[in-house]
Amino acid sequence: MKIKGNHGNRPPGHSSRTRRGDGPKSEWIAPNKQAVPLPLIVDNVYIDPTSGVRVWCIEARVDLVGDSPELIEIHITGDPCLDPVRLQRFFRWATPIEIVRVTVPILLEQGIDPFQHEFATDGYPDAAAIDRKPTTRLSDEFLQEVARQYVEVGHGYARAIAEQRGVSRRTVVNWVEKARKRGFLGPTTPGRRNRGVVSAGQRKNVE
Repeated sequence: MKIKGNHGNRPPGHSSRTRRGDGPKSEWIAPNKQAVPLPLIVDNVYIDPTSGVRVWCIEARVDLVGDSPELIEIHITGDPCLDPVRLQRFFRWATPIEIVRVTVPILLEQGIDPFQHEFATDGYPDAAAIDRKPTTRLSDEFLQEVARQYVEVGHGYARAIAEQRGVSRRTVVNWVEKARKRGFLGPTTPGRRNRGVVSAGQRKNVE
């Protein structure tokens, strides 16, 4: 795979972006019903903050295999050579798949162009759920849907929603906490979980 990405406008340090790959096009329907275009190239670039030189570039190709996005190919280059110790510390083989399976569908659901997005370079697999990034605000519509599912599923909601949306259970719990803070779920009662969805009128009174 020949490296084609434009790395001239990268910030110092690590950065990660994605773009469409060459070859036959296909779509993967994610658990949140978003159509993810494939193949995708997920890169990880390191620019030395002192010299401005590109130390390495990793480009991973993710494409549809059966009914799931899978890692097809990885191309790694270094200048003047690769540092295995640094690579082992800063790069996870599974990260490109997690970005395509988890982060890209969330971006599409929020109306964000994944090809204009700067992806996290560490903290995976949890970092794939981009609601944890302070610069990304989950939409009211998304949190209302999470609140509805939380009430409908009841006990075991974290496991059920996590499996449906392809995220960790911790991420689902965070979503529920955000939904409650934003007023879509009533306050909790000690010793009992409040599972009622707050209506628009009730939420207005609270605000």
